[in-house]
Amino acid sequence: MLKVFLAEDEVIIRQGIKNTISWEKEGLEFVGDAGDGELAYPLILKTQPDILITDIRMPFMDGLELSRLVRQKLPSIKILILSGYNDFEYARQAIEIGVTDYLLKPISSSQLLEAVKKVAGIILEEQEQKKLLEQYQSDMEESLNLERVKLFGELVDRTVTIAEAVERGENLGLDFSAACYMVVVFSTFYTGDNHAYAEKRVRTDEEIRNFINRELGILLFERPVDGWFLVLKGEDQKEIEDLLERF
Repeated sequence: MLKVFLAEDEVIIRQGIKNTISWEKEGLEFVGDAGDGELAYPLILKTQPDILITDIRMPFMDGLELSRLVRQKLPSIKILILSGYNDFEYARQAIEIGVTDYLLKPISSSQLLEAVKKVAGIILEEQEQKKLLEQYQSDMEESLNLERVKLFGELVDRTVTIAEAVERGENLGLDFSAACYMVVVFSTFYTGDNHAYAEKRVRTDEEIRNFINRELGILLFERPVDGWFLVLKGEDQKEIEDLLERF
């Protein structure tokens, strides 16, 4: 359910918006309201709404200033401005802040709901696009890893020339250029409580990746089964042995 927060200093309007619209029926969750921007800001940070509806004229902190602060902390939030002023300058500032819609008062509950549902549709579409992008990136990473493991096997079997390995390595984000090399093959095992295995395995893998990412002289090849292939690179044997010891 997408979450909605309302900032409006006029009590009658605020209560009307809050109580007239059947939020849950519309697939939305009304997570809070406030009478001015100063009170609204900490509540917004706490409730993390997807949509903020705010009046433009409020005491202590107006809707534009509230929108600026909120956008800094929650850049993906969608903001609907309510204004009784058809003023170009207000609209211009709202556009600069990144406000999603600028609605003129008076506005009925049905009109406001229509605007909110339109914004909700945009959010859901963005979330779907984000999922598709993450899945694509995951699939690409898996494909790259399989190609890296394949290349590693061909290097071991000597079925690929150095020139071919260098060229294919560049396409896979691997720099093979070095004076000396060492191949390390290892697996991780955990002999404690099986219930803690998954957590410890994830943490161990993360620590290994973090170390490798910090070291320019290590190329990583994951094995299809639990384990790792590493190629350590250096200018001489001592440099590689020092790198291995740190690892």
